[in-house]
Amino acid sequence: MEVNSGEDSKCYELMRDVTLIPITACLAVKMAKVYEEIKKLHTENLFDDLKIVISLALSRHANVSLNGNGCNVMSFTPYHIYQLHVYYADSWYESQDYTRAERHYKDALGLKRAFRRPSEPSEKLTNLELTSEATVRYKLYKIYSKLKQPKSAISVLEALSTKERTPGINMALGDLYREEGMDRSAITSYKEVLRCCPLSVEAARNLMKLGVQRLNIATLMLNTLQSINDEDWLIGWINIQQQINDSDWMSALGKIRSFEKICPRNVDVWNTQADVHYMYGQYPQAKLRWQQLFDGHPLVIKNTDKLAYLLLKDKDQVALSRLCTQLGDVSSDIPEPWIANSAHCILTNRNSDAVNLIDKAIALEPKSYTANIMKGIAMNIKGALAVSKKYFRDALRYCPTRLDAYHESLKSALKGGHVKDAIAVADLALKYIGQTPSTLYMYGKALSHGDQKQKSKAKVFLEKSIQADSSFVYPVYTLVGLISKQDKHRKAIHILESCLKDNSTSKLHQLLGNSLLEVGERARAMHHYNIALNLDPSNKKAKEGLEQTEKKMDGNSLDESFIAQSLDQSVEVSYASFYDVHVVGVCFTYRCCCNDDNAVMVVVFVHQVELNDGFDALSWSDPEVGI
Repeated sequence: MEVNSGEDSKCYELMRDVTLIPITACLAVKMAKVYEEIKKLHTENLFDDLKIVISLALSRHANVSLNGNGCNVMSFTPYHIYQLHVYYADSWYESQDYTRAERHYKDALGLKRAFRRPSEPSEKLTNLELTSEATVRYKLYKIYSKLKQPKSAISVLEALSTKERTPGINMALGDLYREEGMDRSAITSYKEVLRCCPLSVEAARNLMKLGVQRLNIATLMLNTLQSINDEDWLIGWINIQQQINDSDWMSALGKIRSFEKICPRNVDVWNTQADVHYMYGQYPQAKLRWQQLFDGHPLVIKNTDKLAYLLLKDKDQVALSRLCTQLGDVSSDIPEPWIANSAHCILTNRNSDAVNLIDKAIALEPKSYTANIMKGIAMNIKGALAVSKKYFRDALRYCPTRLDAYHESLKSALKGGHVKDAIAVADLALKYIGQTPSTLYMYGKALSHGDQKQKSKAKVFLEKSIQADSSFVYPVYTLVGLISKQDKHRKAIHILESCLKDNSTSKLHQLLGNSLLEVGERARAMHHYNIALNLDPSNKKAKEGLEQTEKKMDGNSLDESFIAQSLDQSVEVSYASFYDVHVVGVCFTYRCCCNDDNAVMVVVFVHQVELNDGFDALSWSDPEVGI
């Protein structure tokens, strides 16, 4: 925002009148000394003292006049007054009184413009260090950014000529233009940043987001870095950013793993790696890497909001409490601490407190997609599905390539029984992110709630998701649920056993127990129910399945096929009878007689030890072999 012509004229008149006052050498020395003491207050960050002293000094200056005998009273030159206004504005800025800071920065700019008038005084204090106009305007930009006035921020920076714009100002203009949808102007500003500062990776990354080709960006950067012999690390990092921008997650992860050899245990590399896992939908890997990062580097704030979301998703209250404590000393002017604490409130059933905390985060950063997702989750819990849908939609608008907003929006639509809306959300995910294991799963999940034809189509997408990433268990859960409803339990067992080769989760073992129980393999079902409870004692379905299995089992109903499958295939055994079955905790003892009356086999099953499908020991009592 500009100072109006009336204010400009008053500033010039004031300068002209004061400049005409003759300054004796003695008074000039006194004035310089006072000014230096004021400058020292600013240098030492004594802003409260600065407010009082400059306020008095400016009032004294406003009442300057000649005394009766012609000797003038000590006063400041216009250049001093300009700098005093800048110092005064700085003191209010540091106190976060942005309105008063804005006023005095604008007063300073009015004085600065008056220096350029044709009738500018010929005498200049060339030894006085003045804050540049570019610096003052940049501070005004920061004020308008905090006051959420982007148009005023653009206006105050655009007033500078192209030559006067520093790389920082061009970067700020680029960000503002991009937020306002002025892509061409943003590209021009970012390119100017790279021409002056070729190592500005952030400017390069923003250019990629705006569609500028990687080769053009690399040319801008490397033309001024020809003196660097070892620039492979820089090119490698640019390539990683391009792959991320292209949603080529697997290639980006491969490059990052190679890059770690060049920059081992680097905070930014780890943070980027975790973020790529997160965007690709590999939430366990993202969670693990972020926990390693933030535990080792507690001062890192970037992406702590995403970790809070993952901890909420996994209901990891202990880790979430630790993260909130870690963020307790962080400034309250950023949204991440508020988001983390809101996630903890949701997890501990304090939804009203969560909503208040999220509102503070959104007030600080309205376009924070994580804050909007959290608000949607909180509204969903309250049953306000229409409101939650609005916040999920806002999150998707701010960042259409993030999976978490699609996940939550899909979950909300299915909760409300809106299958068409769920399919539409999944379709958008495929459009903006592409065919990844997560987007294929979401589409299959949405279709699985439709009619019979859509359910058949869902299986195709779920199978594609499993083939794309065998470590991704969520499509397995949905697919097994679909085929189990069609009484294809043997096929479900095959899918679950294949998945368990690479993964071991409580739900996988519980689902396998369910399928085994349906086909009559009760001992194996009990085995997997117990593993499920070991992995997650709160798994209610596993507890119910175990109780149901125990009721069906008696001393003569053990599954002979289960024991036969666990024996060495070279041993031929025919079973005469089963007897003396002991159940102690999770330990089962089976005794059976073989064809040879002198041979007795004792099998002890302890399923804390993963050996041969659950058997801990195969012991033979045989006269020829011995034990």
